Amino acid sequence: MNRALSFFILSAFLVTALACSEKKITDASAIKSQNILSILRDMSQSYEKKNLNAFMSNLADGYPERGRFSSTLAEIFANYEAIHFNIQFSKMFILIQDRGQIRVSCNWDAEWLAPKGTSQKSGGRVTFVFDPGNFKLVAIDGKNPFIPVESTVKN
Repeated sequence: MNRALSFFILSAFLVTALACSEKKITDASAIKSQNILSILRDMSQSYEKKNLNAFMSNLADGYPERGRFSSTLAEIFANYEAIHFNIQFSKMFILIQDRGQIRVSCNWDAEWLAPKGTSQKSGGRVTFVFDPGNFKLVAIDGKNPFIPVESTVKN
């Protein structure tokens, strides 16, 4: 009985030591995913802080209508006293293609507070498309979460 217990404890110790001794090498897709999450956090923070230059530095030069998007953001930053923007990282799907763009689908919600105390809220699901070489945003599929849209309520 004592020998069987000793053998079991020794076996358990060896298996545990061997399983924990080797460090796992992070693969390329995990590194890309971490980079994308970092870029999305930076974009969210710079948007909430209304820092146009920091926000635009995360957009690719070939972003569609980049100039118009920049001027629209400048107007938004001037018109709203505070912005609360949230990307739900827990409900996110990241698709990393072998030789293509990186697509990130996630839920978001935002609130834009006007100086007179009124607010505008919105949210939804969006897909961000990134360039895999420099991790810059190249497109947004769906409603642009950074531009508030007046909602009309019908009775």
